[in-house]
Amino acid sequence: MRTALQQFVTRYARNTKSALQHIHIANVQMENGETGLYAYWKEDQSILILQFFEYPSDKPGLSWLHHKARIDLKTDVVATEEQMNGSTYLVTSAWAQHIVDSCIKQGDLLLLKSMPGRQ
Repeated sequence: MRTALQQFVTRYARNTKSALQHIHIANVQMENGETGLYAYWKEDQSILILQFFEYPSDKPGLSWLHHKARIDLKTDVVATEEQMNGSTYLVTSAWAQHIVDSCIKQGDLLLLKSMPGRQ
């Protein structure tokens, strides 16, 4: 999974000329009792759904991960479930805040550096 995350950061990190990327990883327990492995990528202001990073895909490149396994905290978060309006990619602000808080407070910190030219 670390290799996949490194490739992902190298491909998608912005303004990375030597800036470390802070990724907080945690098993997060949800209200319904289920747990999932998530990461909060501080510099990208996103949540990564790590189950998709665990297994190789037959899909070429990383763009499918960027669309399927990444929640942009600036554009993919709404205030209420009603505002999700049946969306499969939007999440509520309460859900997103729970994931971010859990990752920061209980998670392990992984520091990665973008490596241009190594995508």
